[in-house]
Amino acid sequence: MKLRLNVDFEKEKFLMFVMDAMANEFEHAGKDVIRMTLGKSELPQHPQIIAAMQHAASDYSKYTQVFPAGLPQLKDALAQYYQTKYGVTVPAKNFIIGTGTSALFRNLFHLLLGADDEVLIPLPYYSLYHFCALLMGAKVKYYRIDPETLRIDFDSFEKNFTDKTKIVVINSPGNPLGNVLTQEELYKIDDIVDGRAAVINDEIYANTCFDDDGISVMQLRDTKSVFITTDAFSKGWRMYTKRVGYCIVPDELVTPLTVMQHHTLLTVDPVVQYGAIAALQHQSEIDTLRNAYKTRRNYTMEQFKHVPSVQAIHSQGGFYITLECGKYMQQHGIATSLALAKSIMESQCVATVPGSDFGLPTTLRLSFSSLKYNEGIDRLVAFFLG
Repeated sequence: MKLRLNVDFEKEKFLMFVMDAMANEFEHAGKDVIRMTLGKSELPQHPQIIAAMQHAASDYSKYTQVFPAGLPQLKDALAQYYQTKYGVTVPAKNFIIGTGTSALFRNLFHLLLGADDEVLIPLPYYSLYHFCALLMGAKVKYYRIDPETLRIDFDSFEKNFTDKTKIVVINSPGNPLGNVLTQEELYKIDDIVDGRAAVINDEIYANTCFDDDGISVMQLRDTKSVFITTDAFSKGWRMYTKRVGYCIVPDELVTPLTVMQHHTLLTVDPVVQYGAIAALQHQSEIDTLRNAYKTRRNYTMEQFKHVPSVQAIHSQGGFYITLECGKYMQQHGIATSLALAKSIMESQCVATVPGSDFGLPTTLRLSFSSLKYNEGIDRLVAFFLG
């Protein structure tokens, strides 16, 4: 069978899941594995979130509600949340609820891109952005995030933004580096784009900034470009497998996105949407998670001071920290980040994510979301010093 897409699906495997599958095999063999792979919090959901979903599941009238763009009650709750948290007024109709943010990204790319168009994404990048562009047959270009300063390299941004660019993707805090975009950077992006492309901001880690509060693109004023926000309940509120995400879009995209979901989704499970409504009432849940992960960030930075061949990159937020391992790989003849990750797994039973997933082939990404995180760091330090 001939596929329409000229995509090497073997090459495009998400190595995070390759390493997670390896972790499964080791666990089934009785080994003590520490997973630093998925951005799936180890902390339990708030009891009232669970209770809201249980109540909705037992109430037939709620369980059978079908709204392709999302429950009106959840859209209203999100509008109130943005008013309270950011001081901005977003009409409820401009929220489109989806199954996480991944499918929403795919739909937005389908609406805004053609085969001859270009997408400008950060380097490093979350693989979703790259893969959605491949599915559309669009050309991918990159602008660099400096791993030393965690700032945008605007020379690379201006060089790679062209008249063919139809989507610019930004991500703050970024995955994997944990960089947080400043207001100045956001306005400079707007100046360069100047209304010629849509800017999609992946804000899924916006509620886990460690040192300073981040800024939402919804707070920007008098921009020349269209800014679209995507976010979800999977991170700060720990509803990872419930798959409740949303995007905030301008009026002209509300109907197209809704109609796409008429035919391809029908509805997000109303039970989990009621859980999301309850989640918005528990900001303290996010504070607990953010403080725990900031402590783990600090522990990582301190421990890797003693590892001369590896640099821990100071994450400003999110669920991850990145290790630059190029010097170690060169010293030990390790060709790829996947080979390094497998070697660590075999030696220390610690599952990490190869940086090749994000365009950083000499790095590893570590997720903070393990109850045994500090022990995992100790095992990694022992590996690199051994």
